Amino acid sequence: MRQWVKDCDTTHPDCQTDVKDSTTFRIPTRLIDVADIVSPNVRLLETEPSQRDKISQFRYIALSHPWGDRAEHKHYFTTRQNIDSHKAGINIGLLPETLRNAIRVTRELGLRYLWIDSLCIIQGEDGDFNEEAAHMETVFSTAYCVIAATRASGSSSGFLGARPERKAVKLERPGKSPIYICESIDNFQRDVIDGPLNKRGWVLQERALARRTIYFAENQNYWECGEGVRCETLTRMRK
Repeated sequence: MRQWVKDCDTTHPDCQTDVKDSTTFRIPTRLIDVADIVSPNVRLLETEPSQRDKISQFRYIALSHPWGDRAEHKHYFTTRQNIDSHKAGINIGLLPETLRNAIRVTRELGLRYLWIDSLCIIQGEDGDFNEEAAHMETVFSTAYCVIAATRASGSSSGFLGARPERKAVKLERPGKSPIYICESIDNFQRDVIDGPLNKRGWVLQERALARRTIYFAENQNYWECGEGVRCETLTRMRK
């Protein structure tokens, strides 16, 4: 995934052009500071209005994910009652698996900031969802990269679990290295486009707005940017 990001940064100028115009983009009102890669805590950061055009300073990842049925999934969110404690610090162990996975990916990609709707928008009747919803377009279009929890059914399921094993056949060649033949799993249409996450209207908007996205699907991960789709199996699909 780091290689996908690096390659897009260095060889895809069209994926970079728009973010250079700071008058068009705005960083979110709040971000999660994921801090050091081994830290057990993260914290909620409120940006100042004067900082919200400093895109390079607050380069962040945005999470696209389903909350899931509350009867089956743990929902953890920011409210007026706990926002001050979230600014002081959030123990990662208290968060649902999908949110923990997003923090891990953000850290592993070398980014410091992460946007998750449930934590960065104040929830509840006295929250600021209506105000923040007006800026949703820029949240995803300004993000350095979007990570999509395509395989997750909700906030507790996570998206970094084991993948189904692939069937393979080993062909021995005397005096040479063996050849392995395995079934193809490259199916972006099935895994992402027709996947359950993409059937939600707001997710379609997020995909359309994002400059580049990493999809964590059931069989493998996919990368999508202006130059097309890349598969974890090293297949490249052009738009």
